[in-house]
Amino acid sequence: MRVCVIGAGIAGTLLAWRLSAYPGVSVDLVTGAPGSDATAVSGGGVRAFETHPEQRRLAIESLAELLESPALLEQAGYTETGCTYLLAKQAGLEAAVAEVEALHPGSAEIVDRETLRSRGWHGLPDGTVGVLEKRAGFIRPDELRIAVIEQLSHGRDSKVVPGPVLRLVPHPDGSVSCRTPGDSSRYDVVVVAAGPWTPGLLSGNQLPAEPYRTKAIQVAVYKVDGALPTMFVDETSDLYGRPTADGGLLLGVDTHRWSVPPGSSRPIQDLADQAIRIAGERLPHLRLLETARTVNSADCYADPPVLTLWSVLGSTHRLFTFTGGSGGSVKTALAASRTAASDLLGPLATGGNTRNTTSRTENKRMTITERAIGSPPRFHTIGIGAGPSNLSLAALYKNVTTEKLALFDSRPVAGWHTPLLYPGVRMQTGWMKDLVSLVDPRHELTFLNYLVTSGRLYALINSQFDALPRIEYERYLAWATERLGVVNFSSRVDSISITDDGFEVTVGGQPAAVSEHLVLGLGTRPVWPEYVRGLPQEQAFIADELGVRLPQMDAYKADPIAVVGGGQTGLECVLRLLGSGFTDIRWVGRNQWFRSIDDSPMANELYRPSHIEFLQGLNRSKRREMIVDSRYSGDALTPGGLKALYQANYDGLLTLGRFPVTLLPGRDVTSSELLDDGLLRLRCTTPETPEEHDVRHVVVAAGREHVQAPFDDDLRDRIDYDDDGEMLVEPDYSVRWKGMNGHKIYSFNASRYSHGLTNAGLTQLPVRAAIVLNSMFDREIYPISDELCAVKW
Repeated sequence: MRVCVIGAGIAGTLLAWRLSAYPGVSVDLVTGAPGSDATAVSGGGVRAFETHPEQRRLAIESLAELLESPALLEQAGYTETGCTYLLAKQAGLEAAVAEVEALHPGSAEIVDRETLRSRGWHGLPDGTVGVLEKRAGFIRPDELRIAVIEQLSHGRDSKVVPGPVLRLVPHPDGSVSCRTPGDSSRYDVVVVAAGPWTPGLLSGNQLPAEPYRTKAIQVAVYKVDGALPTMFVDETSDLYGRPTADGGLLLGVDTHRWSVPPGSSRPIQDLADQAIRIAGERLPHLRLLETARTVNSADCYADPPVLTLWSVLGSTHRLFTFTGGSGGSVKTALAASRTAASDLLGPLATGGNTRNTTSRTENKRMTITERAIGSPPRFHTIGIGAGPSNLSLAALYKNVTTEKLALFDSRPVAGWHTPLLYPGVRMQTGWMKDLVSLVDPRHELTFLNYLVTSGRLYALINSQFDALPRIEYERYLAWATERLGVVNFSSRVDSISITDDGFEVTVGGQPAAVSEHLVLGLGTRPVWPEYVRGLPQEQAFIADELGVRLPQMDAYKADPIAVVGGGQTGLECVLRLLGSGFTDIRWVGRNQWFRSIDDSPMANELYRPSHIEFLQGLNRSKRREMIVDSRYSGDALTPGGLKALYQANYDGLLTLGRFPVTLLPGRDVTSSELLDDGLLRLRCTTPETPEEHDVRHVVVAAGREHVQAPFDDDLRDRIDYDDDGEMLVEPDYSVRWKGMNGHKIYSFNASRYSHGLTNAGLTQLPVRAAIVLNSMFDREIYPISDELCAVKW
């Protein structure tokens, strides 16, 4: 595997160094333009305490690795100074400091304002406290990155390539080409770690750069008279500083100057004067004698301020960024680079599954102020799952109440059927049916606002799509998720129980949160039929795995391959295989023909609030009969997708002299076996005689099933179920259960035969969410009006 890391700052060089340690991986590190960068001018402060939880974790682990490695200590030129972190007293601070103490015993403590005054700090606001950290200090990041670059330049599977990058070109198969002044190479993975050059590099190649902004950085080193303080950060005044190796004092203040060009800039005298004034107020015993030097640069900032991977183009391309540590990359780069390398290449080393990317939506706003002490945090509403249903609820929720809501999701990042997002895959719903527009078109999280704020509006309009690319919809969801800031990712809920205080959810065996109400938005998972369970997993796999399996299938493109499942996912797999060069594809479906969605005006009447209301008035058996009868208005193929398949299949006929795709409707696969020659034999029933198909691979797209809620035994026994074993869901999407005592459970996606085809689809997301909010708060927050209907059900 070939990997390219663009950017030779501390983040990029350490990431390249981590990746070069993996067997079978070759790494090219592309340097940037000549001149000083953020790493060269960095103050190099390293400490464990940070207010942001994820940044704190990375800082704690980075400092631990540094202190435990004599070689790193020497290469980095570590000097211990201690650190004083000044901030307002807030809930959760003790727990945060305890995290530092857990890995660095005896290093950190909290002190009050009087203690700080005794240590020379004056003029602090009431309520100020300090976190004192003994093992903090500073390194020389420029020296460390030079040592790493030297090692990479002499590595067997690594090299250093002079930059800058002139062009980035993503290819349909996910690979990315990188052109430099002396070369143009194609890579399996490209990571942009170019610091403040990152936004310009992305936008200059017509790639999204939304998460990143540049910000001016200015520090000065002064000769001083008086006792030097420890390294310090003063959140109450935006002042920061540290002693220098030659007895001086480095001082800086937050510039609040955004969107500056990368590289150096002229000194800003107002900032220098501000730093001197604040230092005189806070540390009056110090006398600044003269300015030894002033350093100006820019750095890359992101929200949240965590050095992490970001997938530039979603799951379809292996193009990432690794930047945006918000001026603090030196403190976190060791652990962040290790995590990023594992995220990118972990499966190659371990053979197991690991997450593909991290995301800037992770831990958004999850600061120490939101942590409870001694007990899990309390919310008004907890949602299990962060798919479109619960995101729609959270979006409407934030505009109508000050109550707190939190969503828990097992995935490490925002996404929506991510493994199935191939180029060319289209949505089955119109763009107006987003998270909010049907009930609140002025909401800030409309799809239209997403297009405007991301700069995509005119490009999308002029592309004249008949149906929206599904990748675009996933990016819209990620954009909305980041702005909501209520999702706890990598938080698989183990158990849900009912206590005297309400619902309690546990994550990793520990209580994670308590709430008044619970909303289930668990979604679905792929079905794995019995007839393929005994086959080799590298030859028979579910559709979700097709993207990662394709590179290993290159040698078998001329061999027969079966796609089992006549639904939309099956169609998309066939199109993906056809586009990847496979020439003998057997598409097997159980129904007598591959049905397209009925998108007529009458069929769309089934997806209106008035029809949902009509269904609620029917008896159970009649309602089920009508829903089954109308299922092909939604559970079928996108007409454009089927047309694309037929056209591509005809193009294949012109080239090969035969159709590369054989459509096999009316076949029900009943069993399979592995043959001696390595092929897989599928046995099918048909309307006439049984058939056998010998293929090299089988892609299973046999539907999806609802994920059950992880209720504990007591709560599960209280739920009322229907004759099919499904939860009884009321018209307001509340679940019927015993002993609720004011605490309500709501369920999306699990009431097909009570609420119809809109139950799990995207067409009525905000309508469903509005109905739940009206019920939850027992008043009409959002009116649901659908009276101008020509159909009388």
